[in-house]
Amino acid sequence: MSTCGKLFQVDKLYAYFVAAHKQVVIVADVFQNPTADHVQICPNPIAIPPAREFLVIGTTDPGIHPQLKVKRRISTTFVSDLTPKSVIVYTQGIDAPARHKVPVGMAAPPPLPPGEGEPPVAVPPHAPIEVTGFSATFSLEQAVQDALTQAVAKLGGPPRNPDVAIEIDILDISARTGGNIRPGLFVRASGR
Repeated sequence: MSTCGKLFQVDKLYAYFVAAHKQVVIVADVFQNPTADHVQICPNPIAIPPAREFLVIGTTDPGIHPQLKVKRRISTTFVSDLTPKSVIVYTQGIDAPARHKVPVGMAAPPPLPPGEGEPPVAVPPHAPIEVTGFSATFSLEQAVQDALTQAVAKLGGPPRNPDVAIEIDILDISARTGGNIRPGLFVRASGR
């Protein structure tokens, strides 16, 4: 039981009997993070008899992970000489475990529709852009702020993920004065 942690939310539960193998198959469509969650269907260790009650439980890897939720299909089987009328499956409920009485049928559930169980396609990051910040008073802070403002204007585009920052890398700093040129401090930066 050490590998089993918390209950997970499910979309649908199915159970069916395979007469050729004398097995009952329990299938759950589970919402999980494909990069961090490890979900399985375990027998309920405190049920009597244990072969009739199950838990949809699993663990989540520690650390920071992408905020993804996808529907995956998991299953388990148990041996049975006869077709049971139903099995009990506990899942994550709204504020307490949810108890589902799943009728046992004779046919397997339909497959997940194409693309439903796949994680969303990652949006490719923006290509780096180059900006030049300027300060007529030779203020480094003002020149960097000008470069950031230009980067936000160029990279802001369609709604961005609020957890992804716009950042710049300073490529070089230069200053000019005298003559017939525009005097000031210039900061050339690469933004992404």
